[in-house]
Amino acid sequence: MSEIAAGPFGAWLGAMRAVLKGEQSADVPCGGCAGCCVSSYPIPLRSTDRVALERVPARYLRMPADSAGGLARMGFRDDGSCPLLCASGCSIYSDRPQTCRDYDCRIYAAAGLLPDGERPVIRSRVQAWRFAMPTAVEQAAAAAVLRAAEFIRDHATLFPAAMRAGSATAAAVLAVKSYGLFEDAELAPGRHESAQQGVLRVIDAARAFDRDSG
Repeated sequence: MSEIAAGPFGAWLGAMRAVLKGEQSADVPCGGCAGCCVSSYPIPLRSTDRVALERVPARYLRMPADSAGGLARMGFRDDGSCPLLCASGCSIYSDRPQTCRDYDCRIYAAAGLLPDGERPVIRSRVQAWRFAMPTAVEQAAAAAVLRAAEFIRDHATLFPAAMRAGSATAAAVLAVKSYGLFEDAELAPGRHESAQQGVLRVIDAARAFDRDSG
């Protein structure tokens, strides 16, 4: 398998945290890969995703059951592809949904995880990504993200159900939000405390991250 440059880890981590805070969109060096567009992903649609809501064929659109702030969902074709994908690419790329703007499969590589489900194109891409880590700071941060993801997956059942810590995506996101707790391996959650106490520290860190988000 050929390796694909994922960019400097430090720059990616800072940008990914900004994406999770809603401060910017992901800037992924896709290089022609459309794995996320052909991998049977149901896409949450916000009310601000007006073009997608208008353009997606009705048979692929599921509206929220109530008006209490739920999100619509855009389904996918029988072959797993997005209903707005055409031969030349995304037919609404400049107006694509926020979920698509935020998606960055490098988060799986950073967390040492693979996406859930049968998604061979994305899995192959994740396995090919290689981050550059020229500095000790970047190497330490990368190791901390891996430790965080491992802890979260190992203790997924101790997290609130709403956090979906058992899924690869949710675990990777939680790891990026809370990795600072794991930079010192000796003081990492669960090292000198119960797993439940460690989980509570991760939850607190993730919630603090979210509170600081714009």
